[in-house]
Amino acid sequence: MRTSLLAAFLAFALSAPAVAQVVDPRIEEILGDVSPERLHEYLSTLTGYETRHSLSFSDRPGFGVLPARQYILETMQGFSDRLDVAFDCYEVEPQGRIPEQAELCNVVATLPGRSERRVFVSGHYDTVARIEASDPASGGGGGGFDWSVYDNPAPGANDDGSGTVLTMEAARVLAQSGLDFDATLVFVAFVAEEEGLVGASLMASRAEREGWVIDAMFNNDIIGNSLGGNGILDSRTLRVFSEDPMDSPSRQLARFIRRQGAAYMPGHEVRLIAREDRFGRGGDHTAFNRRGFAGVRFSESRENYARQHTAADTLGGVDFEYLARNTRVNAAGVATIAMAPPAPDVIGPRGPMLGRGETGYHADMRWQRSPGATSYRVVWREAWTPDWEHEVVVGDVDHFVLENISIDDYVFGVAAIGPGGHESLVSAYVRPPRAGSDIREVGRD
Repeated sequence: MRTSLLAAFLAFALSAPAVAQVVDPRIEEILGDVSPERLHEYLSTLTGYETRHSLSFSDRPGFGVLPARQYILETMQGFSDRLDVAFDCYEVEPQGRIPEQAELCNVVATLPGRSERRVFVSGHYDTVARIEASDPASGGGGGGFDWSVYDNPAPGANDDGSGTVLTMEAARVLAQSGLDFDATLVFVAFVAEEEGLVGASLMASRAEREGWVIDAMFNNDIIGNSLGGNGILDSRTLRVFSEDPMDSPSRQLARFIRRQGAAYMPGHEVRLIAREDRFGRGGDHTAFNRRGFAGVRFSESRENYARQHTAADTLGGVDFEYLARNTRVNAAGVATIAMAPPAPDVIGPRGPMLGRGETGYHADMRWQRSPGATSYRVVWREAWTPDWEHEVVVGDVDHFVLENISIDDYVFGVAAIGPGGHESLVSAYVRPPRAGSDIREVGRD
């Protein structure tokens, strides 16, 4: 079906305010269930193991990585019978910052949906605290750390106990909501992030190899501190990092998160940062980005570097009300994606299905209908502008024309809308990047 805008309607659309975002009371109820007290309970237990270094295997009761991962597993198993919770384990040979063979285990809780689409929420549960190598040139894997020391105190309350307990609490409230999601939700506590994104890279390789359909990766790392090391207090914003280019799937995910955050958490601003991660550093989402999956990193706005990778990273550096608000931003985005139809496919055999129309001067857009969609939201912006400027909701169509809008001067996209008003991610009319499977090691968080 073809729909064309008349000149008067086009003038209105160009000046009209953004289309109101649907706020679902069922999602609001989920957000209201997020508990700062539970977040504190989980994190107090995790920091009580003294260290969660990926190789801190020990027979000492209540010490190290083994009881920590068991606690995460058993706690999430207790949330709901709907959650399938298990270890995702790999035998890892000596390499880089892992000087000996070890069995490393991610902890994974899966909430099955009606489709094979998957949405991930993650944090990493391993920790490290700086002990300088006596001879940096002789080993340790770089960064001045002595990676052969496994048992020094490394509570890791904020890095990344905060992201781990956020993931656990998101699993609880979404699983206990009783909602039937179209997408399958996957909650992961990754291991060995500090050793070079090892746990995430192993799972991302498996996802690529087995052809998983991953709509989004919400990675949370250093997400619970509101007081920066420079004394600046900021408990009302958080950062979301996403990879280049400007219209990558990860950037569309970041824009989506800000849109949902504004609707469900007004007053708690999502700040979009146009880079994959902090300068010269990285996180577990990077392992998925490198394999072509959309993924972003959530992080607090004001970091305290004196509390990272040291024994000083304790509970006192975590603001649990702030962490709860960041959990709600995650849950709002995850629930909306999972309840929405899949994003429409705008790429045809010859590339983006975007042309100049019959006259040569229009923006002529086509897309493949998404299962379950009842309408679509068309968006566009000037090509030098980072965020969508104009939008219009159209019906259950697969063809739309913007008259006298040059496809050279603007970027265009379309999102699918389900019967409940839940929107998919935007599919942009750009040539998709070629996914690469070469995972280079990036800096620790």
